[in-house]
Amino acid sequence: MNCSLYANMSIHYQHSPENTAKSSLPYAIKQQGSAIILALFVIIILSLLGSALMRMISTSSETVSQEVLGTRAYMAANSAMQAELQLLFPLNGVAGSCNATNSYDLQTTSNDDIPGLYDCSATTSCDNYHTDTLNLVEYYRITSTGECGSGTMAADSLNMVNSSRTIQVEARSL
Repeated sequence: MNCSLYANMSIHYQHSPENTAKSSLPYAIKQQGSAIILALFVIIILSLLGSALMRMISTSSETVSQEVLGTRAYMAANSAMQAELQLLFPLNGVAGSCNATNSYDLQTTSNDDIPGLYDCSATTSCDNYHTDTLNLVEYYRITSTGECGSGTMAADSLNMVNSSRTIQVEARSL
């Protein structure tokens, strides 16, 4: 008998319109707008994370391009250095002369460019800094500077990346 009384009371309580209206109305008023604030908070946080990720990706790609251009500039300087040493010490044994400055455009007009050295150039300078007249030995200091860029330099270019590397070799005659 007690069980049926409790069952009837719970059914009566659940279906009573005044109980439902009184209990849900203050709850609904308190909750108005909280979902919008939460959604805005999530959108702002995701936007900040996205912009930080884009900035990191941009910085990373700039770093990689600078490393690639630096390696290309080093190779351009090395190529010019080898060309200058070949002029100074040719294979036929006749000693060459130490020129003051040579320029090497590694991008030629006859379509025989060196594929890895587009937009690169190099300059060398040679200095005969000592001559040992007793032993007939000459000492040379050769400096080579390679420069590479990411394209043709324009006056208003903001996205131009340039890199330069310099190497120096000291050599002596035999």
